[in-house]
Amino acid sequence: MSRVLDEVRGRLSLSERIALYVPGYRGYKEKELRREADRLIREHLLRKLEPAYRDFKSSMAAVAAAGDPGLMQLYSQVQAVFDRVLAKLRTASYGYSGFFDAVKIREPELDRMLEYDWGLIQAADALASAARSVAAAEPGKVPEALASLRNKLLEFEGLLLKREEVIRGVVGEA
Repeated sequence: MSRVLDEVRGRLSLSERIALYVPGYRGYKEKELRREADRLIREHLLRKLEPAYRDFKSSMAAVAAAGDPGLMQLYSQVQAVFDRVLAKLRTASYGYSGFFDAVKIREPELDRMLEYDWGLIQAADALASAARSVAAAEPGKVPEALASLRNKLLEFEGLLLKREEVIRGVVGEA
């Protein structure tokens, strides 16, 4: 089980913990706890990546000062991928499935999603570090730093796309 899920369970009030023993309610509440843990992990990822995005954006002046059209194009590409990644994190599924949905997301899938999301935190740390490297790069090293950031962003975006497959049980854990 996930460390975050255990932490969410620990925050339950006494009456909520007692209610977990009510037949029928326990399964419902367990799903909700898993969804809440997943939401907390993704909010944590956003809190890591949004400052990294600001760091990246601060490098725009150095890119513009270089006057290199190829460098400006690379910067624009990186910004587009960064925007997509942040949007996917903001709008990613919380693991909810409605009563009539064709694909039902049950507790084992929610647990896989939690573990997968927990693994995304390490990837987000590497991404944030790469964004800071672009902002701190010397003028001659900016293209290399931007290319590295683009690669890390594309890897992270791939992990986010694979997340949907993990939820549905199409692939195993990463």
